[in-house]
Amino acid sequence: MTYLIIFLLKIVENTIATLRLIIVANGKKLLGAVLNFIMSIVWVISTSLVVQNFKNILNVLFFSLGCFVGSYLGSLIETKIGIGSNMLLINSCNSNEIINLLNKNNYKSYITNDNTIMVLVERKKRKNILDLIYKVDSKAIIISYGAHQLLNKHHMENQ
Repeated sequence: MTYLIIFLLKIVENTIATLRLIIVANGKKLLGAVLNFIMSIVWVISTSLVVQNFKNILNVLFFSLGCFVGSYLGSLIETKIGIGSNMLLINSCNSNEIINLLNKNNYKSYITNDNTIMVLVERKKRKNILDLIYKVDSKAIIISYGAHQLLNKHHMENQ
């Protein structure tokens, strides 16, 4: 029974740890601190269970397996919820048609002097916008960057 408790606690801890890293990297510091608080409590409990009987190799094994599963599970969850934004750079022979389609679908896009389209999009909406672009031009070249939207004081006051 102790093995199962250690395993489950480590899954919870490492899932939270993985999400916390991504959340903090996306500027949500308070939520990251709350998750770290919870993670610390879980860590103390799980580690104390292993240290009490460190000679039992199965305790160590289940501790490590929980780390592995928790990290993987955290990555899967983060992919599903899609925290953050991406800057898409789109190069296409059909730039005007793509811009019109993006505007019709309420995506703000910008075109540079060399006809590269720039779009800031929430990660969870990225697949939708890619589908729209590839409907117009299946050969479009798209580069995606992780992005943080910076707002100046004037912009924030006018929203």
